[in-house]
Amino acid sequence: MPASLHHLLTTQEQVKLSTLLPDGTLRYIAVFSLIIFATACGRNEFTDREKTILATLSLSKLTPAAAVSNKFAFDERAQQFGEELFHETKLSAGNEFSCGSCHLPEKFFTDGLPTGVAVETTTRNTPALHGAAWQSWFYWDGRRDSMWSQALTPIESPQEMAGDRVAVARFIAGDKNYRSQYETLFGSFPFTGQEEILSSSATPMGNQEQKENWAKLADHNQEKINTVFANIGKSMAAYQHTLAPIKTRFDLFIEEVVNGKKISSLNKHELAGARLFIDETKTQCLECHNGPLLSNGNFHNIATGNITGPVFDFGREFGLQAALLDEFNCQGKYSDAKPDECLHLVHIKRNAAHMRGAFKTPTLRNITNTGPYFHDGRFTTLEEVIRHYANPPALSGADEHELRPGFELTEQEITALTAFMQSFEPAQ
Repeated sequence: MPASLHHLLTTQEQVKLSTLLPDGTLRYIAVFSLIIFATACGRNEFTDREKTILATLSLSKLTPAAAVSNKFAFDERAQQFGEELFHETKLSAGNEFSCGSCHLPEKFFTDGLPTGVAVETTTRNTPALHGAAWQSWFYWDGRRDSMWSQALTPIESPQEMAGDRVAVARFIAGDKNYRSQYETLFGSFPFTGQEEILSSSATPMGNQEQKENWAKLADHNQEKINTVFANIGKSMAAYQHTLAPIKTRFDLFIEEVVNGKKISSLNKHELAGARLFIDETKTQCLECHNGPLLSNGNFHNIATGNITGPVFDFGREFGLQAALLDEFNCQGKYSDAKPDECLHLVHIKRNAAHMRGAFKTPTLRNITNTGPYFHDGRFTTLEEVIRHYANPPALSGADEHELRPGFELTEQEITALTAFMQSFEPAQ
């Protein structure tokens, strides 16, 4: 038997077939089968409907990102300023951590850990940033509604950078480089850096002492500090707007399919996985992972919430309330948008009880380089993720989830889908 056929048949199958057919007959069948198999692998046999579906997933269909609440999002000066701030450790309490401490460029702006580690170990996985500018909600629970308001939160988070907004204003005021860039963008800095009000650690989001110090500040000084803080967030968001999604082999594959060309971008296993991915009768992948970002940007309960126990996480139910209360949200006084321009807030359903245990759908782009997976980094491999969907926990009361029965996959299909995920890597 030709050596090239061994990987297609098990040992038992080879022995059985050899006893049924003369050796010469088997040889002819094997060679003929290989020719047919090799020809079929590169053949473009997709229906018009499948081609239409695939076209909607192409990066070429991605429209320009919007930023109604941040008028500096596309200013190159703000992008440069923001990139420096993104990697600035002096925004943290101990001058040790920056946004770039967890969002590492060499790891595609993740950290490769189950959950983030800075001042403390967090309870959430560090998400990737490529394509984040196209999202409407930020964090796994959507607790922030813009990239710039999200950028501010880690600075004051006790688990992350443990800083405070007064210290940020003091630092910018005293740094010649940063102050110059700030004033070029936003006008005269409201403080000299020597004011008594900037001497203490103060924020409405900190510990009891910090909250008390913040409450002692006059309203107009609080507003000045908040304005500086918001502008720092808008600058860092401007930098993140430059982190566009990366073209992948999957996009090259779509171009081949749509244009009727021979398929060379995916191997046979990846191609089998691609067919499964878009087969709505077999899998439900497209229900959440759709559009050019391979994410609908919405929140879904996929049986990963922690509703009870010492470390509970209600997901979107609490995240939405946090976004609505955030003073830096799209409808707040520090936003550059008019209230009626914030459509995601205007039309959102305020009561999020139905979102208990739901988390944001992540993009699949570059997914093989951004594990571990899920909001708490519980899975190390993509095979584990696929098996979770194929065999979800049973429905029971408070733990009810959206995953439907019937998503049954064979071992070969699980292997094919796992292989297909490799096609979301950047194209060479």
